[in-house]
Amino acid sequence: MSEHAIISSDQRTGRVATTKKPGFYTNWGPQAWIDMWMSNRMLVKKAMPIVSHTFVPILRLSGDRAQVDRDYEDIKLRRERVRWYESPREKWRKRYGNFVREVEWALLELRKYYSQKQFEEIVVGTSVALSYETSADFLAMMNSMSDNNKKKKRKKTKSESKKPSRWSTFMFETFNPAHWLTGPATITQYDPANGLTEMYIPDCGWHTCGPSDRLPNPNALPEEGCLHICKGPFEALFNGEAGGLRMEFEPHLPETSCTVRMTWQTR
Repeated sequence: MSEHAIISSDQRTGRVATTKKPGFYTNWGPQAWIDMWMSNRMLVKKAMPIVSHTFVPILRLSGDRAQVDRDYEDIKLRRERVRWYESPREKWRKRYGNFVREVEWALLELRKYYSQKQFEEIVVGTSVALSYETSADFLAMMNSMSDNNKKKKRKKTKSESKKPSRWSTFMFETFNPAHWLTGPATITQYDPANGLTEMYIPDCGWHTCGPSDRLPNPNALPEEGCLHICKGPFEALFNGEAGGLRMEFEPHLPETSCTVRMTWQTR
């Protein structure tokens, strides 16, 4: 794709993260194996088809079909090949990076043809519908966080501290079920009995897994996907209806960090 093919709204100067090389435990520890399995199940098998089966066909109908196919082939050539001997962490990183790259390309292309409202109906609406169709078990697991914690009794303390205990911190940072999506995260507020959990993600996997030189625009973070494939659908899926789980994403763009707040009614 030529430089002029990148739309003006993506001409940003945000910091593009570099790929980090973590140590042995991070590469081969239990969380790495969980993330490797989840990335294959949730990204490769369930989420990746949204590009080839939905966004690309829409683009073919919206613009020059031959050019769309050439550009799509070009972006697929940027995929990082997952090799059998690589660590679970590296396999996760490559799968995540491949997904983000192709989604970002598709969203930048869709921006050329559709208004903001139409764009959100296509991208967020399709993501929500696909989640209900293919990931009912994952949605149920996330919603169970709210249901399970509603049974907890409120602990009356003088300080009313919302800091997590050492045990909660250890379990979260060792077996974080959302780690495959966010990367390393820290709980900053933890008050499940009162319906509040907040976590801080210093370098979200969405921005750090894919090498910048393979992105559609190497000079900018993949912000379109961050806002409309991650933030938008999750907030729509978990909107607090009937007192259930409500998720609010606060990306700190153009930085790679993010704050996620989860709340629910406890009465």
